[in-house]
Amino acid sequence: MVDSALAPPVLGGVGVVLVLLLTLPSIFGGVSHFREPVAKPETYQDKDGVATDESMSRYSARIPKGLLAFFSVLGLLTSLALGVLGTLDPQKSLLIENWLNVAQWGLILVQTTSILTARDTVRSYTLGIYTVLSCILLFAILLHEDQHLAEQLRRTSFSGFSLIIGLRALQLFLAVFAGFASLSIPRRPEVYHGGNPVDRMMSVSALHRYSFAWVGYLLARARSKNRLNQDDLPTMNHYTRAKELSEEWAAMKPSSRIWIQIFRAHKYSFMVQWCLTLGQALGNFAPQYVIFHILQILERRIPGEAVDPEAWIWVLVLALATIGASWNESWLFWISWSEIAIPVRSQLGGLIFQKSMRRKDVKGAAKEDKKEVPEGEALAGALGDAEGDKPETKEEEDSDPKSKQSTVNLIGVDAKRVSDFCSFNNYFPGSLFKIVVSFSFLYSIIGWKPLLAGGAAMLVSLPINIYWSKRYSDAQDRLMKVRDTKMGVVTEALQGIRQIKFSALETNWHEKIGKVRNRELSEQWGVFICETFLIFCWIVNPIALAATSLAVYAWVEGELTPSVAFTSIGIFGSLEVTLAVLPELTTDLLDAWVSIDRIEKYLNSPEISQTTSDGPSISFDGASIAWPSDDEKEDGDERYVLRNINLSFPENELSVISGKTGTGKSLLLAAILGEVDLLSGSLNVPRAPQTRNRHDDLATMDSWIIPTSIAFVAQIPWIENASFKSNILFGLPCDETRYQKVIQVCALNKDLEMLSDGEDTEIGANGINLSGGQRWRVTFARALYSRAGILVLDDIFSAVDAHVGRYLFEKALTGELGVGRTRILVTHHVALVKTKTKYIVELGDGTVEHAGLVEDMENDGTLQQIIRHEETESQIGDDEDGTVGLGEFSGNGTEPLKKVYSKKPDVKKFVEDEVREQGRVKTAIYMNYLTSSGGLAFWSLALLSFGVLQAVVTGRSWWIRVWTGDQQHTSLNHAFTYSFQIHDLAGRPSTHNMTTFTAEQPGHTLKYYLLVYVGFSVTSAILGTFRYWWIFTGSIKASRRLFDRLSFTILRTPLRWMDTVPLGRILNRFTADFNIVDGRLGPDLAMGANNLFRLVGIMIAGILVSPWVIVLSVSLLSLCLYIAVMFLPGAREVKRLESNAKSPVFEQFGSALTGVGTIRAFDKTDVYITRMFSKIDDHSTSYWHLWAFNRWMGWRMSIIGGFFATFVSIIILLMKDIDASLAGFALSFALEYTSTIVYTIRHYANIELDMNAAERIVEYSILPTETLEGADPPAAWPSEGKLEVNDLVVAYAPDLPPVLKGLSFLVERNERIGVVGRTGAGKSSLTLALFRFLEAREGSIHIDGLDISKIKLEALRSRLAIIPQDPVLFSGTVRSNLDAFNEHTDDELRDALLRVHLVSEDDLTAASPPLLSPELGSSASPTPSTSSTRSLRNSNPFTSLSSPITEGGLNLSQGQRQLLCLARAIVSRPKIMVLDEATSAVDMGTDALIQRSIREEFGGSTLVVIAHRLSTIADFDKILVLGEGKVEEFGTPGELFGVENGVFRGMVRESGERHRLEQIILGTANLEDRE
Repeated sequence: MVDSALAPPVLGGVGVVLVLLLTLPSIFGGVSHFREPVAKPETYQDKDGVATDESMSRYSARIPKGLLAFFSVLGLLTSLALGVLGTLDPQKSLLIENWLNVAQWGLILVQTTSILTARDTVRSYTLGIYTVLSCILLFAILLHEDQHLAEQLRRTSFSGFSLIIGLRALQLFLAVFAGFASLSIPRRPEVYHGGNPVDRMMSVSALHRYSFAWVGYLLARARSKNRLNQDDLPTMNHYTRAKELSEEWAAMKPSSRIWIQIFRAHKYSFMVQWCLTLGQALGNFAPQYVIFHILQILERRIPGEAVDPEAWIWVLVLALATIGASWNESWLFWISWSEIAIPVRSQLGGLIFQKSMRRKDVKGAAKEDKKEVPEGEALAGALGDAEGDKPETKEEEDSDPKSKQSTVNLIGVDAKRVSDFCSFNNYFPGSLFKIVVSFSFLYSIIGWKPLLAGGAAMLVSLPINIYWSKRYSDAQDRLMKVRDTKMGVVTEALQGIRQIKFSALETNWHEKIGKVRNRELSEQWGVFICETFLIFCWIVNPIALAATSLAVYAWVEGELTPSVAFTSIGIFGSLEVTLAVLPELTTDLLDAWVSIDRIEKYLNSPEISQTTSDGPSISFDGASIAWPSDDEKEDGDERYVLRNINLSFPENELSVISGKTGTGKSLLLAAILGEVDLLSGSLNVPRAPQTRNRHDDLATMDSWIIPTSIAFVAQIPWIENASFKSNILFGLPCDETRYQKVIQVCALNKDLEMLSDGEDTEIGANGINLSGGQRWRVTFARALYSRAGILVLDDIFSAVDAHVGRYLFEKALTGELGVGRTRILVTHHVALVKTKTKYIVELGDGTVEHAGLVEDMENDGTLQQIIRHEETESQIGDDEDGTVGLGEFSGNGTEPLKKVYSKKPDVKKFVEDEVREQGRVKTAIYMNYLTSSGGLAFWSLALLSFGVLQAVVTGRSWWIRVWTGDQQHTSLNHAFTYSFQIHDLAGRPSTHNMTTFTAEQPGHTLKYYLLVYVGFSVTSAILGTFRYWWIFTGSIKASRRLFDRLSFTILRTPLRWMDTVPLGRILNRFTADFNIVDGRLGPDLAMGANNLFRLVGIMIAGILVSPWVIVLSVSLLSLCLYIAVMFLPGAREVKRLESNAKSPVFEQFGSALTGVGTIRAFDKTDVYITRMFSKIDDHSTSYWHLWAFNRWMGWRMSIIGGFFATFVSIIILLMKDIDASLAGFALSFALEYTSTIVYTIRHYANIELDMNAAERIVEYSILPTETLEGADPPAAWPSEGKLEVNDLVVAYAPDLPPVLKGLSFLVERNERIGVVGRTGAGKSSLTLALFRFLEAREGSIHIDGLDISKIKLEALRSRLAIIPQDPVLFSGTVRSNLDAFNEHTDDELRDALLRVHLVSEDDLTAASPPLLSPELGSSASPTPSTSSTRSLRNSNPFTSLSSPITEGGLNLSQGQRQLLCLARAIVSRPKIMVLDEATSAVDMGTDALIQRSIREEFGGSTLVVIAHRLSTIADFDKILVLGEGKVEEFGTPGELFGVENGVFRGMVRESGERHRLEQIILGTANLEDRE
């Protein structure tokens, strides 16, 4: 032990050594600076960004540096003066210490000099931090010396006393001022990244950074403007940006496990987090430790005397401890989110998206552990549906996601789970630290016996806690799985909404979604029940701990003092929160483990391998190929395989691939793109240069084409949500001449003229606002405009009219822009393209039937054989005749092309930006939620339970005060009277006669006090549990009602609204927003109310002590409210931004996954990765600022709370007649003031932010729906199918011009009507009007004499049927797609498949075992011979009604999807049927058979057929010719053909099949030819 006289010199010596160590960086820096002087850089630059001239001129550190120099010099002079005075002092008081202080000030001056001379701003800032630490050390040493000096001066006298005291006080102030000056040095000038300012956290001074002051300007802006936009938020630093994080990940050495990689990537942040957690464990109990000592001092005090001076030291320590603990906790939270959670989520999101751009594009149905869905189970069984589509097995949960939605969930759900766990992983070591600290403290104040007894009581409740924690964990798991199921069902409903509306299935799907929703709410209620029991345990455990420990202590010691009672109860409360959170943390750990496992499997899943070799031309050498699969190859591999392919496509020529529907034409193209599994053989494709070597910006007309580059047009056109022009340019620079040529040769001029904003018109996702033909031509234009020398084209003629197809062939495919490029085309129109085709391939069942040069094939007759396989005689004539009039598209050939600009000054956005509310959440939203949850009666009882509970809790603490207090002060009456006496804080004794209140009370036993305490506790436990249970019941009610309204509305919104709103936005409401409303809003309301009543209780407790406390409470509360008013507008706005920023991430991910084949073919993956990084950064930015604002508020609130506890302590110590028990009662509440005020404001903010989710839900719940009014038609309506249209005028929107202008025609019963017309004539609009998707402005439509505008929409649409050009299938089985709601027998369904030629009688016979015994399914073991035979044959998926259909039917070809939709229509047998080019993707032979089936099957129905080919409808009863929204002609084909100069006659004359058509129309052709 160091002698007290030697202590200050020793401490001073240690201080000099430490300050010297802190000075070393300054010394070394100064030496290197003078050795090699470095010029001040003109512009500052680092990884975050680059400073501008303006920001460089704004940067200045002169004032803080100047003040630092001034205070350091003055401090050195002051210390010298003290050193001299100490030397002259005869008693040599503090002589050594004074000169040691001179040395410290000298070292600080050296540091200051280095700061002043440093050219590097960051170096100045860093050295300033060292100087702050030096000043803190100096301040602590000076305080200790002053205490020692004060004791000396009390014993002796010295003439220069006042001068020394003044100089030493000046030294203290100078040390503080020098420290603040060092903290105020800004780190760097403001920097910019990509033209946007980077967040200022790393630019401002340490003082601003560590007090979160740098976001103050954003909060002020939000307060003044009541608005914040994404552009107002600065860009993140490089530690948070997705691109830099992904590069950092790629640069690391790969690890076997991803969680190890995450830790390595962020190891320093994790280390800081754990160190701060240790500090938090100590800081949490520091105030209790201080209160214990203050209460002990008050217990020793004689009433009426002044308090011991030691108490004031403890008050100062309390202030420093509470403020220090608050800062530690604030910075811990900030590090956990800003440096760990947000970067981890951003990093994982970027990695998952990058992987998706490299991953195999698997379209097949995943195997389900050899389990097959039973045939009797239909999609309609709602719960069964979802389960059938997505089995809820552990294997499925853990398996690597294959569906598009599951992949998107990796970013939306799994990455968030992992990042959230990373943010609070420190709770595990933190809990251990807190247990060690608290038990050590408790042992020191109550001893081991009471502590052991309390521990035993806690252990009794531990099994109950563990049991309910396990139940809670399981319930959460089940809830997450049901949410996944719900997301799948809702996604399918939204993706197939057109089909649902056309078929009037809204009610069925509403019920289907509702059933899955009921399961979700049932699981949510299970979670709430577990939570209620856990809350009961958390309330009861500290009561049991405290009651047991204090009873044993009182029994052992014979008394219970206030210091022991109130301190122990405070520690027990803190400890129980620590222990209670562990089970939930364990659950979160398991959830995160499952999620990280799913992410790891996805990141380790197979990528597209280099299946192609570099070669001069595209060729296959004995290649066998199949669609990609993630599964190991096995006997049950049912993929379609093309075997033993030997092909060589000639360079710079047109090659054609043909074959029947489902023979693998698209598979062959995918092989060229490298998108298949190469099972054997080899495949040569010229290797394209890398994107960065293409230098697109330098391309000229001469160097435009890159011979080895590839462009691709997919069978399902992939179009982005962007402008018309952007979709064609696809990221390339605009060459106006080339662009205009492309527009012309793709026949897009007229389309542009019709579009409201010309080339600037925004196209919805997947080209939703374009016709089928327009979508194909836009994607074809994209390929033509590209720099690719190889064009891979999948069936570009199927969706366009015959004359348009010929025009595209003549002008585009083989015109100026096509010639000289290698073009590989899949088509059924062989006769159309044969004249300019060099090489032709015909595919059969899993192999190449014929392949060779056209010239050779013509000579040996093979070509004609191929053509006959593909087309009928009439179709051959159509394709071969080259007399199609092209003037419609090309003008007269001399008129220059006109550029079609937007017709309006402001381009109308098809997809509007997401609406964002402004200001606070409207009262109507709160009222909507409160009413939905139970209304006035419900919430009155809730508030009453909270109020009574707080009264009981306050009463319980008062009882402890009674238990531990003097008998003269045990009445509540005394407390109130005492409280409002005029206390003289200066210390004069009160003149009031205290004897009135000193009546002796009879003594009570320990049992009496304990029983009353337990009574209070049991009541509070029951009430505390009841209030949460009650709130949970209301939460479930509100969730059910809100969801039902939203689901009902969304399913019935107008189709145009659905087309203009991205799917991600709507899904956000159904998933993320409802997750908040279901699981967070109720608990947050409960906790907010709990904290509000606690705050009232604290203020009442203050009244019981002194009126000064209530004045102080109100004053500090006013300050807190001011901070809250500054905080809330900004927090609300960034929360709304964060909610809105999620949707673009999911939309971009979903869109890119859909078009991944096109993106990879065009080699645009880097472009889309960069774009995704930008969207992830936008979300990270808003979320990051939400936490920054949160910490800004929390830190300031904590400071105010710390002052409250300090001031209450001061008031108590100044009151000479207060006893320790009343002080303990007041201080125990005062310590809660900080957390209570912070959590009250935070929960109010949380409620506001949670209500943002309710606000978004309500916004979509009150959207206008399609009319629900109307009469019910007769049950048998329509019995005849008579259709009458009178003067019909319709438009797509009230502000748009009409698309049908006075349409009139009459269709008699069972007539077949063909509708023809150019693109934009109004054919599709007529269909929409017939189903009332477009309501009539004028005129009417009558069916069987009923005006369709007067009957219910559901009744109308359910009695009609349509087969759209774009087939809509749902994931499930063949059966679920044919008969979604289990209304037909298996025989009826198989019969429909037969009639559309998806299966033959032979197929059904061969597959009879699985058909008759579906439960055997694929699990029946085939014989070896059967197995080997099957391995060489491709199976027909339609032979079993239980064959799986993947999302969107992507495991089927386009033709197969169309035929399945046709079979669905045959099953329903409507009286009026509309076909919109329903077999465009089917080979000609099958098409002819289907046309025959249509004639046979729908002989008793009225048919309205929109046709691109006149031969399809030439023998119909009547032809309706539309032009610009009007009826050009209407009548029988013969009548119209007889009209001289008639439109129909002109179309026939222009057609390539003119002679054939004339024969059909005039009745000279035989029926077989027509079919």
